[in-house]
Amino acid sequence: MAYELYLRLYDRLGSLKKGYLNPLWARYTDSVNKAAPIVFALNTDSDGVDQIAEFDLVEVMIRNLDLGLFENDNDFVSAYRGLVRDWDLSTNDDNVEFIEFKCPGLNHILDLRSILWSAGFENRAAFAGIPAETILKTLVSYNCTDLASTGNGRQRNGDLLPGMGFDVRLGYDNGGGEILSASFKGGKLLGALQRVADQAGGDFALSWLGGQIYQFDFYPGQLGDDKSSGSERVLFAISNQTMRNPRLIRTGATATSAIAGGDGQEELRNTSEAFGPDYASDYDIEIFVDARQEKTAAGRVYRADLKLDEKRIKERLTFEVQQTGNQFYSPIAIAGRKTYKPGDLVAAVYPDEQIRKVETVRVYWKDPSNDDAFVVDVETKEVFQDGS
Repeated sequence: MAYELYLRLYDRLGSLKKGYLNPLWARYTDSVNKAAPIVFALNTDSDGVDQIAEFDLVEVMIRNLDLGLFENDNDFVSAYRGLVRDWDLSTNDDNVEFIEFKCPGLNHILDLRSILWSAGFENRAAFAGIPAETILKTLVSYNCTDLASTGNGRQRNGDLLPGMGFDVRLGYDNGGGEILSASFKGGKLLGALQRVADQAGGDFALSWLGGQIYQFDFYPGQLGDDKSSGSERVLFAISNQTMRNPRLIRTGATATSAIAGGDGQEELRNTSEAFGPDYASDYDIEIFVDARQEKTAAGRVYRADLKLDEKRIKERLTFEVQQTGNQFYSPIAIAGRKTYKPGDLVAAVYPDEQIRKVETVRVYWKDPSNDDAFVVDVETKEVFQDGS
């Protein structure tokens, strides 16, 4: 039996509106630390189409009985969730009307807020020597919850619960991740969280707990599991027919050292020197980094490190995924099978073996379902020896 798929529809308060939507086609992109979308299409006369409203929650449900991709009593598995934001109505040459919906992932809720604290406000918009997990959770707390108030010093009340209906809560802060110094001046909250995550030594995610409740959590190391070795090892290679058309592209570093310019003017401007992971005396390529919002040396180095990490040596491995009966994408673990999902560490061989992190999984499904109607595309990121 092939993959099966349907959608569930909830209102923004988490109440079920429609238990079954059968799309003409659907695709979703599950990507680490991002708000990648679900996109699906319905005929305008489809059952339930008139019930869909902006900020409704859409849940993708999938199943494959042959692969063991199901829960108790052969039930469907929740694969991904998003919020309805946009739709596009069109009519084809046969005069048939279609409506396409776009639903960014749950991290999009974080993108509804900005960091509206005065620049330099300690432990609200500026952090010095603080664990990455604490920075991430502080930014969410003081921009999305009842702590995001003018009484606490925020430039406007930002609690997402009273008006928007999203009750954002925080998982326990274990003080995990790298120790960082950073400052923020306005800007979207989600973008700031993503920049911190680039140096955090871990990932973050906003999960739906039911009703109006969403929980923000930090995951040390990576969002998923380490499946690069051991009995559950996931290996992408030509030899086991899980990889085809591989291509490895190496690009040299465009910067390995930096001077970060902080606050101050002209010759009185404070500066700090930083070195990238590929720096050597015979591999010294320098840049200037504008870090004028930073008032400490640690903050300037943080800004420089972010830029140097972008410009380090890169090896980009691309390939088409071939799913097999033993190794395939699944949002849940399946006993006796080798499965992968976003955030997992996996092994890949081309030409040599390396450890890679599954950054993005794209799924495309069309009705009627058959073996060729469920297509999976995977993007992976090299995991460097220092764990970054």
